Amino acid sequence: MRRIPWLLAGGLLAITLGACTVLVPDPDPVPSTLPTPDRLADLPADCPRSGGVAEPEGLGPGTEAQIAADLLAAVGDWANAGTAMVTNEPDWIGPGLPGHCLGDLAGLLGRIHGSALLATGGDETLVRFQAEMVKENLANLEAAKAQGRATNAKRELALMQQSSQSESGAFLDLIVRKLDNGSIQPDRMEEWMVIVAPDDTENLVFHLETKEAAHGFFSW
Repeated sequence: MRRIPWLLAGGLLAITLGACTVLVPDPDPVPSTLPTPDRLADLPADCPRSGGVAEPEGLGPGTEAQIAADLLAAVGDWANAGTAMVTNEPDWIGPGLPGHCLGDLAGLLGRIHGSALLATGGDETLVRFQAEMVKENLANLEAAKAQGRATNAKRELALMQQSSQSESGAFLDLIVRKLDNGSIQPDRMEEWMVIVAPDDTENLVFHLETKEAAHGFFSW
């Protein structure tokens, strides 16, 4: 009979220990060993190497509205790419900057952002769009250097006129507001005809045709 209290005590101890959780601190994150590409290394040798440019984000899966929002955000990032660097890095701000370097930077940024957004096997509309974006980005780089601050040009969705989506991709017919740096009034309204399709693990644009919207200027 004297063994019962010991058995009960042992059982209670086992229950108590079972209810306790030993807290073990999470291990410190292991730094990535993957090298960060030096994008500026592709510039001509007499252009600055100080600073850096952000990696563009591609298009993820989602509804037609989400794809449209991601696309316009990506185009806005492209339009303003590098403008923070040329206003913050002494080598880019200084008067000794060779005159061709901003143009070379815009071309490099066009290749970086174009490869993240546009399909290599897309149609001829992508060539025109990329050339237009390089030209727009260069104008913003020049404006940023002159005004001493980064630009914030952007595109906003005014109306989704038509859209559809299937396993093979998405079709979008958009009315888009184009707002230049610092403006609250649209520079113009554009109609975008877009085809986005999956390519391996990401979505890429296979067709992107822009033209001035026949609707005029929307106030909403």
